[in-house]
Amino acid sequence: MKDLAFIRKYAKPYDKKVFSILMNVALYVTGMLCAPLIVSYMVDNIIHGLPLEEAWAENIVQLLGGVEYLRNNLWIGGLMVLAVYSLVGIGVHLRTKNCGILAETFAENLRNEVYDHMQKLPFSYHKMKDSGDLIQRSTSDIDMIRRFLSGSISELFYSVLIIFLAAIILFSRNITLTLIALCLTPLTFIATAVFYKVSKRVFTKCDEDEAKMMAVLQENLNATRVVKAFNQEINEIKKFDAANHEFRNGIHKVVHVLAVYWNVSDLIGTLQIFILIMAGIYFALQGEITVGTFSVFISYESMIIWPIRQLGRIVADMGKISVSIHRIEEILNEKCEDLESGCKPEIHGDIVFDHVDFAYHDSSVATLHDICLHIYPNTKVAIMGKTGSGKSSLVHLLNGIYDYQSGSIKIDGVELKEINKTYLRKNVQVVLQEPFLYSKTIADNLRLASYSSLEEVKRVAQTASIDHVIQEFDKGYETEVGEKGVTLSGGQKQRMAIARSLMLKSPIVVFDDSLSALDSKTDAQIQKALNELDYPVTTLMITHRINTARNADQIIVLDQGRIVQCGKHEDLIHQEGFYKQIYEIQSEGGEHGE
Repeated sequence: MKDLAFIRKYAKPYDKKVFSILMNVALYVTGMLCAPLIVSYMVDNIIHGLPLEEAWAENIVQLLGGVEYLRNNLWIGGLMVLAVYSLVGIGVHLRTKNCGILAETFAENLRNEVYDHMQKLPFSYHKMKDSGDLIQRSTSDIDMIRRFLSGSISELFYSVLIIFLAAIILFSRNITLTLIALCLTPLTFIATAVFYKVSKRVFTKCDEDEAKMMAVLQENLNATRVVKAFNQEINEIKKFDAANHEFRNGIHKVVHVLAVYWNVSDLIGTLQIFILIMAGIYFALQGEITVGTFSVFISYESMIIWPIRQLGRIVADMGKISVSIHRIEEILNEKCEDLESGCKPEIHGDIVFDHVDFAYHDSSVATLHDICLHIYPNTKVAIMGKTGSGKSSLVHLLNGIYDYQSGSIKIDGVELKEINKTYLRKNVQVVLQEPFLYSKTIADNLRLASYSSLEEVKRVAQTASIDHVIQEFDKGYETEVGEKGVTLSGGQKQRMAIARSLMLKSPIVVFDDSLSALDSKTDAQIQKALNELDYPVTTLMITHRINTARNADQIIVLDQGRIVQCGKHEDLIHQEGFYKQIYEIQSEGGEHGE
């Protein structure tokens, strides 16, 4: 019932379409039931001359010219059967058309809602989840529901309606023979119940195996360069083969369960028809039923037995969609990030960390401890420290990607948690160490945050020291960069990301070790260009280079999530600690003299 409530919720805007499908099914069910009745009346009452017992049947016969006239013109009966089956054809056509419209529109809207919801989920959720699994939930699982709506739901209407109406008609003809015709039906329902219970478990395992296979595939495609660089092709093939083999075994189990059910239900249905035929012959010989009535029972038996059997397949489909609905609801039930509420103060870049602590939700150990820091507007701050010291965690708190557990972060006197997150991220740009570029043109990638004129795009490209590289391409700014910017080098992608972040002219820009892929000369050119920007900007730079940090207004050194050093280059090189060690190492290696 919960699964049907889920479908009902998203199908509610299409109530009229669902009603139309029900009417279409009723149309061809009526036709299917009428055809054998017409044949029965033609055989018993027209050809054999048995008296008509129903007043409505007598009126129809008189309207068509009487019994004698119909006996001499049997083609009229054939024409009536043809007309009835024409109605059946029309009903089937309309049902198929309306089911297709309902299913495709439903799937489109559900896909949009799931995708929209995922976009609004916090980064921490996406960090936990496997992207291959999320892709499968957004595609295969929704497609499973779509297929159910496109076929199974109308078949469910058909099965219930034709079983109910056929049973009423048969009981009106002969109660004893009808009970015989339905004697094995409880066995079919028992087999269906067992099948549903088993199939749901098997389908769940199969879905999970498919998600794992998708995850392996996606991970491999995303890491193609690494795979080739370390000659891991064979190992990756083995990994995928193992996941694919597991998925295949899951499919085999599904097929086996289906085969067992079809065979058992086929056996029950065939036995039911055999019992009816034997009983019908006996009743006919005893004169308790006519030839026409016997033909109606034979025709209706298939209309009852196979739809009951078909209900088992529909139940199996419901087992599948139950799994799919549960997986989709897991996404939709996740709490979205609040991107609507919050204030929008004017931001200049004055940042204050006051006793801030932060720990990732999946870790019991704090990443940042008692961070106290004041960053003044329009200044440059360098952040250094060992790997895992909390540098990236510190700067990612600034744009609300993660929420700090205690303490306070204020931007221009306003608590960061009170600022609208969409507005905050527009004013705090983060250039990541591993930039992501879309499979679009260079110009489109640079306009990602703000659609600007080509002149403005070129201006920021010059600031990021990438314009001269772009001009060398045949199509210039209209050059397609390929998936994830595969046609560009690491340094070129970094400069593209820097240029993209400058498009919004944000008052706060964070470089998360994003200058590391650049040579010292290009680094210096970008630093110089940043100093010459025509608008005030507060710059935070995570770096491992003394040359990058030495001209900063303030240098912060982190160690195990704590600030252990703070000052300017001239002060820190005379203090014992991490900064002096790095300075001496890079001085000996010629780093700062490049």
